[in-house]
Amino acid sequence: MPNSHLWKPEILELAVESDRIRLETLRESGRILEEYDTLDAQVAEWAVCHHPPAKHDPSLMASTLGTLMKDEDWDTFGVWVHYPWSGRLVRLLPEDTFIEVRTNRNREKITREETAALRNKTVGIVGLSVGSTTAVALAMERGCGALKLADFDVVELSNMNRIRCALHELELPKWVVTARAIAEFDPFLELEIFEDGVTTENMDVFVSGCDVLVDACDSLGVKAALRLEAKRQACPVVMDTNDRGMLDIERYDRPEWTLGGFLHGRIDEPTMKSFAQAKIWTREALQAFVNVAEASERGQRSLPKVGTELVSWPQTYTGVCAGGAHAAEACRRLALGEALPDARITMDLHEQLTQQTVG
Repeated sequence: MPNSHLWKPEILELAVESDRIRLETLRESGRILEEYDTLDAQVAEWAVCHHPPAKHDPSLMASTLGTLMKDEDWDTFGVWVHYPWSGRLVRLLPEDTFIEVRTNRNREKITREETAALRNKTVGIVGLSVGSTTAVALAMERGCGALKLADFDVVELSNMNRIRCALHELELPKWVVTARAIAEFDPFLELEIFEDGVTTENMDVFVSGCDVLVDACDSLGVKAALRLEAKRQACPVVMDTNDRGMLDIERYDRPEWTLGGFLHGRIDEPTMKSFAQAKIWTREALQAFVNVAEASERGQRSLPKVGTELVSWPQTYTGVCAGGAHAAEACRRLALGEALPDARITMDLHEQLTQQTVG
């Protein structure tokens, strides 16, 4: 892997002698460009999470800290995280404590028990343009403990209307940009990368072990093959179209809910198998997956221009950001076993904000 594709942080435990030696080696090597040690503030926040009144009561803070750190040695408490792509070294709380504090303000929208359960869940995301937003949203609220990320494409300048990244990351693989972004705020979240995307050769491996799948890819063949494999392995699929806030929740884990087909009974198995072999989108396929008549007015006007006046189907960051958040919430609730329906949902904010004509 090229050095420019580094994405995995190095986590060094201060209580482990070999890690302490590695830490000193890094410091002596000159590879550390910036070092951040805010552990004292993190520990204080840990105390406040355990006892909120301690935030404004120094004596209560001291007694709470005394209890929490009673058996800890400050010099070996916590971890150092090395980010090799930036040369940063950051000191953090130990993993379990870090997760406890970082997710504290989710409660009680996400309970302590649900957070613990979600650490054992895996979400697979195919496509990291729109999908990168879903991945970051899931990681931010820890809607899972592991992510499988699949994409073969690189970031182009025109992608930056909807992919949040820095200009120095142009031409980097989308999976590198997404993986680094997540590692920068949560180095403990487990990531598995499929840098060639999903193919017929690795589709079964990608789906295996996933509790939920997110379809955020452009390829008709991959979309179809993903659903065939999801049905075979009884794994639900979430797809955000980010036009009119369209969100599909497909319960292949509950076949009695799917009307015996795919996409809420819209596509039968023989047709889906034929789509899986297709190289390009056809009018029939677009109608089956999207239903053009239900698209937004501007979306419908754009469609005939794709490939001639437009490079691709138009998307905006507001649509992608909202859709990514909605998809992430659906994934979290599916992972927790909630009885979400097999259904297509639209949440069209444009319609809600448009002034109605008064007769």
